[in-house]
Amino acid sequence: MRLLLPLLLVLLLSPAAMGQEVREVDGKRYVVHTVVAGQTLYGISRHYAVPVARLTEANPAAAQGLSIGQVLLIPQDAVDRKELRSAPKFRATGELVHTVAKKETLFGIAQRYGVEQTALIERNPELVGGLKAGMELVIPPATAKEVPAAAAAPARDDNSRSHLVMAGETLFGLGRHYGVTVEALKEANGGLADGLKVGTYLRIPAPPAPEPVVDTVPRSARYDVGLLLPLCLDRNDSVHAADPDRKGLYAVTDIAGQFLAGARMAIDSMGRKGMGINVHLYDVGEDAASWGPVLRKGEMRAMDLFIGPFHRGAIDQLAAVARDAHIVCPVPQSNKVILGHPQVSKVISGRPDLVRHMGRYAATKHARENLILLRPDLPAEKELQDQLQRAVQGALAERADRLRDSVLVARPGKRDLGDLSGKLDAARLNVLLVPSEDVEFVSTLVTRLTPLVGKYRIVVFGLPAWSTMDVLEPVDLNKLDLHVPAASHIDREAPAVRDFVERFRAVNNTDAGPYAFLGFDVTMYYLTALHEEGPGFADRLDRVVTTPLHMGFRMRRMGIENGFGNESAVMLEHRDMGVHLAR
Repeated sequence: MRLLLPLLLVLLLSPAAMGQEVREVDGKRYVVHTVVAGQTLYGISRHYAVPVARLTEANPAAAQGLSIGQVLLIPQDAVDRKELRSAPKFRATGELVHTVAKKETLFGIAQRYGVEQTALIERNPELVGGLKAGMELVIPPATAKEVPAAAAAPARDDNSRSHLVMAGETLFGLGRHYGVTVEALKEANGGLADGLKVGTYLRIPAPPAPEPVVDTVPRSARYDVGLLLPLCLDRNDSVHAADPDRKGLYAVTDIAGQFLAGARMAIDSMGRKGMGINVHLYDVGEDAASWGPVLRKGEMRAMDLFIGPFHRGAIDQLAAVARDAHIVCPVPQSNKVILGHPQVSKVISGRPDLVRHMGRYAATKHARENLILLRPDLPAEKELQDQLQRAVQGALAERADRLRDSVLVARPGKRDLGDLSGKLDAARLNVLLVPSEDVEFVSTLVTRLTPLVGKYRIVVFGLPAWSTMDVLEPVDLNKLDLHVPAASHIDREAPAVRDFVERFRAVNNTDAGPYAFLGFDVTMYYLTALHEEGPGFADRLDRVVTTPLHMGFRMRRMGIENGFGNESAVMLEHRDMGVHLAR
């Protein structure tokens, strides 16, 4: 037991147990710490049991003093584990606080922190009544011996900010985005002799005060909008030539046609609002041989907005040609489609966005319930598990009514519940967060959980892939009240949706499918942005408000030199033997 106690203390004081974000840079682990008013570099050093020199090595900007809101990386390979066991904590004011242990003396405490006893008494007047175990003493860093003045100075409010360096970013691009010079960036970050490192944080100094300008949005009498869709008309000709009796369309043609029909309804709506639009429709096919000749046309450079193409290769080629117009990727793609392309938007939320939405939703709605994160030993899903845990912890930190500061973690096996059974609470709702797409694990988990529904109240949060796993029975998903995040959802009972369906059928003589809704919502949003904010709308997407039929738009730039991703998502619930928006 004595051998296990030090290890247990270290585990309890670990960043994961404290709910802090842990980041890996060049194979090394760092805890992420955001500086608040009153904190000092010396205080942060003592709190994390890491030497000041190692902190400034990992964060060169910190050597010049701290700024409120600055983000620091705390190197975990520099932690003194013995010192960490009794490390001081922070007050709400940012000051360092030491809790007096039994048999400690004022002289010993002063020696430990390198401060004068008189300074301790002056900062803690209650010491005149004597030192007692359990007292909390504020440590005055300004008097610490052998500590650089900048390390002992409280964080200042200098209007600077922190920026997380992402792949592909450059000092030139960052300077242009934040309105500061490359020299100013280097000066604020210790010179940056080693250049930028992905995953680290830069201090961005406040830009010089701008000259007063009149806030005007340049507008055009008419805008040129390119619709670049994979209509694949030639494929239909060849299909019908080979099979004259075939009545249906080529699958990709059907998708693009539905999208186009929805987009045209949005174009008509914006026209009735007074927007002048010249629509240019192009069939870009589904391979480079088809889209290449189209994208090389000189008229591409004259467009104000592109909706499409659907394929990443076509978007890469178009982004290199049409650098001034915004390009909208309206179908699911990886985030790679926006890397290095600041003028590209990806409107379908990706899996990381959905996982974060699930974590925030569950923690916000169920902060007072028994939240349990399931982390089975599935190496391929560790990143998903980490993403979800960070999202839950961040949301819990904002809820004063939370049951506990950290989500419980259970580690079930692929064929059993492991330690999950011991963490279920018969007196509370048990909210199980399961960031897994492993069919074997998920099917076993559902099979093991459904018999427990009578004994425990259970709600399960899973991933969208669960809804398409044939091994899962709908009745079981209903019993577990399965919730899954989604990029969109069509509520056929909503009045606006019913109205759209009726108008679509009247105009197109066919029913509106999912891609018709997508074409309408995406086109309506970006035409509104262009109409209200002008060609430079990308920097003002936060101002754009529409009433979409089946999806939301919360567009965020994914790095200074990258494009925009959509962080919006909805939560769906399996109930009444169907899938509905969560209540």
